[in-house]
Amino acid sequence: MEAIIKTGWKTQLNILWTGQTLLIAMLAMSLPYWPLYISQLGDFSPGEVRFYSAAIYIAPFFSSTFSSPLWGRLGDKYGYKPMVIRACLGLFITQTLILCFSNVYLIFTFRLLQGVLAGFIVAAQSWALAISPENERGATMGKLQSATAVGNLLGPLLGGVIATYGGYQSIFSSSSVICALVTIAFLTLLQNTYQNTNTVDARNENQFGTMLSCIKRHILNILLVIIAIQLARAMITPVFSLFVTEKLGGNDITVGVLYAATGLMIFLTAPSWGRYFDRLVSKGHSVHTTIAGLLFLCAALQSVQAYADSAIAIFMLRLLWGICLGALLPVLLRVLVDNTHTRDHGLFLGFGNSATKLGNLLGIIAGALIEAHFGYTTSFLMTALLYVMAGIVILLSAKSLKTAPEEKLIADQSS
Repeated sequence: MEAIIKTGWKTQLNILWTGQTLLIAMLAMSLPYWPLYISQLGDFSPGEVRFYSAAIYIAPFFSSTFSSPLWGRLGDKYGYKPMVIRACLGLFITQTLILCFSNVYLIFTFRLLQGVLAGFIVAAQSWALAISPENERGATMGKLQSATAVGNLLGPLLGGVIATYGGYQSIFSSSSVICALVTIAFLTLLQNTYQNTNTVDARNENQFGTMLSCIKRHILNILLVIIAIQLARAMITPVFSLFVTEKLGGNDITVGVLYAATGLMIFLTAPSWGRYFDRLVSKGHSVHTTIAGLLFLCAALQSVQAYADSAIAIFMLRLLWGICLGALLPVLLRVLVDNTHTRDHGLFLGFGNSATKLGNLLGIIAGALIEAHFGYTTSFLMTALLYVMAGIVILLSAKSLKTAPEEKLIADQSS
């Protein structure tokens, strides 16, 4: 897959950024309110409400873990814009179905279907890389990461306002409208990417061969690190509100401010980190030492947070943590695509997205179990340990993973 890079690629990227922000906000609008909504759908006990809420919450993470590489490969073969449109339509269909039915089992099924049909992040990343210059890959990934961050910040706030004045079902009707409008905008405004079929080697259509190539180039290590950092980030999420209220004596506003601090810094710093890594690569410098340093810094911040006993201290630590997180996922995805052929970008970004979702899923489960049996301090220390392990993996992989030009990768694979 080769893209015709047009002079207005930054304008195109801004269109995608706006649409992605709206879609992520749309998906995040309902997340805090599932327990409240489900409690209205039947005569459920508190335990049943928690169980159904958790199942509905994690359903799309689970199903998209398996579907993301498939949609990425189809994007490599048939173009990335069709995959962007398909993902938007999938979200529109599932949000509309959730709006129309009030049975918890059907809602769970539709949430599973949402994960299968969507794959928007993979499609958006693949399309953005296809229309942007190679030396802007880091900035491009950072910009998209900032869209995800601001969407996750705005979504719960908008959802709260909509639910207060229109009820919980209004969240899903608003989501359907947003999906429809974004789909129309993308269909009319986004440019196409184009396939160069002469570059497709029949041998590379073999999925097993592609997986062996992935392992041979130690890309598997990057996928494991992505799982680790997402697991570490999600591990404290299920119990963070309890941590703030029980250990720090905070209220709902304190929870919101502390939770938002990390996302705010990701939004503010991710594009700058992307440009920084672009400059490193353009000068021929390795990015692995910087990545490992950020991972070790995250470990230190989590270790300190384990013993912090004031909201101000936690706020400062989460601000610093957000600065680090603003760099990590975009640069890891950049390393991933820099070590794969252009024609395989969608597939490997699909693997990267699956790793992200798997890490989130495992983190939510592990966080709840660890806190229940060992307490908050152990949760933070386990998170720190994950970051240390990820940093060691990056350092051990530094010689094998390079920001290599595609010509070298082609030569390596054909030898």
